[in-house]
Amino acid sequence: MPGVLCRVVTVLVAAVALAGCGITDTDALPAGQPVQGGLTENSNQLLRVYFVTQEGVWPVSRPAPAGNRLQRAMDALLVGPTADERARGLITQLPSSIQPVRATTTRGRVELRLPWLVRDLRPVAVSQLVCTAAAADVGDDPVVEVIEPAMDQPWPVRCDETGSVVPAAQGASS
Repeated sequence: MPGVLCRVVTVLVAAVALAGCGITDTDALPAGQPVQGGLTENSNQLLRVYFVTQEGVWPVSRPAPAGNRLQRAMDALLVGPTADERARGLITQLPSSIQPVRATTTRGRVELRLPWLVRDLRPVAVSQLVCTAAAADVGDDPVVEVIEPAMDQPWPVRCDETGSVVPAAQGASS
């Protein structure tokens, strides 16, 4: 009799496990219109500026005033996050500076002239600069040539898909 009882219990346990939790399958349900806004490939009215969260750099959208989009994006970065962005936990790791960051596009590359030495910046601050410059609508996966004060040789880098700075050869698309 114990063997029969054991088999019955085993069958019941298997039946309960196979029955699941009682949720039946449903068809797809309408969810409304897709979210709109933010940056799109054709958006000429917004800039992407990178600030810092606990997880790393995070892009925000800013209105794009008329003029040089690249320089406007760098200027917006140096102003720092708005009060609303700070309330959401966004900060900047860039030190203040009397001198601006100068950004130009040359031969499909971004030239980024810094008022600081890279070694004096936190890595996430360098990511803020490079990723903001790379996102300023200058082409796909641009090389950003970082030029430090009193340095003749630029440092060619890219912003990778994680928002980190990588050497230009490493970040190249294949």
